[in-house]
Amino acid sequence: MSYRVHWRLLGRENRLLDSGELDGGFADRQAALLAIGAFLQQFAQSSRGQDGSWWARRSPDADLWVQVSLSDQAGAEPAIMPPVWALRPNGRASVKP
Repeated sequence: MSYRVHWRLLGRENRLLDSGELDGGFADRQAALLAIGAFLQQFAQSSRGQDGSWWARRSPDADLWVQVSLSDQAGAEPAIMPPVWALRPNGRASVKP
């Protein structure tokens, strides 16, 4: 299973300023959590949010803060591939086996 770590830089009134992804993905959850821990160490304050994400900021009075979230890619693609539709010469669609 593949895991992705997303970050969002937020300003006053939780306004989104920038966003991105750490390292392009991780093979397992443990590797993703280690990357999150290393990323959060560069901030003076960090904690776990109520929604399961993490947040961090440089100081208690900082206007900017970063939110980090972990997602698995298992749900990103359907478990069952949808049928492939083909157009017949008469213009009608049919399911291709």
